[in-house]
Amino acid sequence: MKLTKLFSDSDDSRAVSPVIGVILMVAITVILAAVIGTFVLGLGDSVESAPQASFNFDFDSSNDNVTLTHRGGDNINTNNTEVRINGTAVDETNVDLGGSSQTFANATDGTLRAGGTVELTDNSGFQKGDEISIVTVGGDRQNIIGSFEVPRDSSSA
Repeated sequence: MKLTKLFSDSDDSRAVSPVIGVILMVAITVILAAVIGTFVLGLGDSVESAPQASFNFDFDSSNDNVTLTHRGGDNINTNNTEVRINGTAVDETNVDLGGSSQTFANATDGTLRAGGTVELTDNSGFQKGDEISIVTVGGDRQNIIGSFEVPRDSSSA
């Protein structure tokens, strides 16, 4: 046997075997089918996230009110948002929004933008430890996007 015959080109010396080529083609087909199926079925559109915003809560013990200020971030659609005190929506309590008894959406004209404020006044007085939350409500999802606990130095404590 000659040494030159061992190193000569033959059909067995290809870089990629046919089996590996078939496996790669099947993998690419499966990945493409998954991506196309996701777009066709609209599965990527069903993911919603809560608005991202920063809030500031200022408690005034002399007037027994809390001023809620939107400091920045996404605009908040207040038609889909509730202000809750200890888990109960403000609309169902004796808390006044913006100086009168109204809904959160009406107090903000439907949108709370950066720099916007709403004043919460509890007619029976806030108690220490009361938790005030801003909650977005959509379908079966609820997301707390801001919260505040009334400090111990409230006048009604």
